[in-house]
Amino acid sequence: MVVADIMRAEYGLYGGAVTTYIPKGFLDSSLLREVPDTQEVYVNGRQPNEQYDDGLGTEESIVVDLLEQVDEADLGIALRTHVAEIMTFNGSNSQGREFAREAPVGDHGKACLVVEKNLILCVGLVRWAEVDTDVLITINVPVKEASDSKQSAELPSTAEAAYQLLLWMMRELKLVDRSLFV
Repeated sequence: MVVADIMRAEYGLYGGAVTTYIPKGFLDSSLLREVPDTQEVYVNGRQPNEQYDDGLGTEESIVVDLLEQVDEADLGIALRTHVAEIMTFNGSNSQGREFAREAPVGDHGKACLVVEKNLILCVGLVRWAEVDTDVLITINVPVKEASDSKQSAELPSTAEAAYQLLLWMMRELKLVDRSLFV
């Protein structure tokens, strides 16, 4: 699988001020419901009978969020701070949460894969220090039943595909128009 072949062309977020790649078959959620100005949300609109060669399923969602930069120079700690905040908003706690994978992405990014009982989060942080902003990309991967033992060793293939998509989106993320932050 060549990731570039499965992606939609460069896609404009925030009125075109930011660009990255979004997979084919994902729909802009703002066409369906109200989305905060700091977020771009895409839901998987694929049908089970449709064939895509990217390994994703039919229930993932993607959230791109422009957040105030966390007061932490270490990107790993900053990423964990953002993940903890997401989990709080989701109503979950730290029990049963496993950071299955963490990786640097370029000079200003860090990605992780977080496993919970019925959800896997692929979360990436890209720091735009010049505009005091942390860009958080989250891909939610619902799972039917996570194994109780060695969750990270037994990740579903859709989680691995989502993690690879996250890394691709982070590498391709570009700030096109800084006036977004004025």
